[in-house]
Amino acid sequence: MRREPPIATISRLSAPSLGVFRGATATDLGVTRNQIAALQRAGVIERVLPNTYRMTAIARSREQSLRAALLWAGSEAVAAGRSAGELYGLDGVIGRVPEIALPRSVRTRSPEVIIHRPHDSAALMARQHRGVRVTGVEATLAALGTTLDGEAFEIACEDARRRKLTSVPALRSYLARFGR
Repeated sequence: MRREPPIATISRLSAPSLGVFRGATATDLGVTRNQIAALQRAGVIERVLPNTYRMTAIARSREQSLRAALLWAGSEAVAAGRSAGELYGLDGVIGRVPEIALPRSVRTRSPEVIIHRPHDSAALMARQHRGVRVTGVEATLAALGTTLDGEAFEIACEDARRRKLTSVPALRSYLARFGR
């Protein structure tokens, strides 16, 4: 039986995540660390975070960087803050640096990623949106309330309400339950 070339394996592996993949997952599929290093030296892939790579043929984007951060951080990671707001398409919200939330028990760190460690993971209201684990809209808006100026925050909230991503009663209920 003929083995698939390493570049084909990595291309297939990275396709669902905008060209990013974990080195460990590639090795589980039969790609050796030497082959990964050779592809990196050839400029076909580049390391973006520990054991996390991107295909150089895929254009860089903020969403690609976010997906890399989520892969790197593990299955309990969720997009949060500005990154979540941008994924939801909230008017005026841009996540220039990947922003994620992790349980306090996960000790992962990187200067390339903003990491939040909430006291109550239920407050994140984690869900899938566009194939990405992300905080709920109410949790996202609560986080944006601490980082956006008043006018930008009002615009983001009104956009979420207008597009029926949330409602004023849902926001009040969220704040009553999780607000401090």
